[in-house]
Amino acid sequence: MTDAATSGSPDQAITDERLGVFARDAQTLSDGGVLYHSFCGSMRDPDGREIVLMLDTADPQEARRLLPRLHGMAENLAVLERRAIEAVVCAFTKGPPTADDYADARDDLALDTIAVEDGDEIVLHFTDSCGRHFLDGYWPAVRFDRDDTVLDVTVEA
Repeated sequence: MTDAATSGSPDQAITDERLGVFARDAQTLSDGGVLYHSFCGSMRDPDGREIVLMLDTADPQEARRLLPRLHGMAENLAVLERRAIEAVVCAFTKGPPTADDYADARDDLALDTIAVEDGDEIVLHFTDSCGRHFLDGYWPAVRFDRDDTVLDVTVEA
């Protein structure tokens, strides 16, 4: 890993050989001010989807500390994605989920973002690709602990 700029600079980037470049995104506000977000980057998984990767920190040292957790998740992505989708189905299906419920969810929920947070928790965010399961502007998110146990399923906006 190498730093692309001086420490503390908002445009600082961290390059990871396996996952790419993590840089702070910026958003220009209506008053002309600039809001700097957490470090983030992107990757393509084996089937060609683009997934946003986020390290939920603005501190380059902490970002580097979180990278190994993201590496472990990337190596186990298919299993965690399946478990997350199953958790969403269980959380939002009335009654016991059926095989069709799981199949529909696998077809309709697209992994969009993976965030690593303090405490080494990972949150997988999904897009409802067909718009039938969640209201527009809302999406399911599944939180895993450091042992990859599902902690919570939420709907975010």
